[in-house]
Amino acid sequence: MGWPGSCLRIENVLIGVQNLRNRCIMTSYDPDTLVQDKQITRDIYQRFDGKLALDCFVIEGGEIAVGDDVELVQGRGCSGALASESVL
Repeated sequence: MGWPGSCLRIENVLIGVQNLRNRCIMTSYDPDTLVQDKQITRDIYQRFDGKLALDCFVIEGGEIAVGDDVELVQGRGCSGALASESVL
């Protein structure tokens, strides 16, 4: 998982990571059946201290697809862009 001050590179797309946030209750609902699985919420709290979602913003846009490699980029490549961009 990315951390604030870093970026996620997915093919030619660069996503800035602004900050962590508490999980959304919707993560426990199946999008097809709308049935809630409370174990998902428990697992998020046990594994990630309840903070799973990220506030992010696009630095370099483009198309991404399922199966694309995701790389965590840290340091100079992201620090200036993070300070000047707003959260989506």
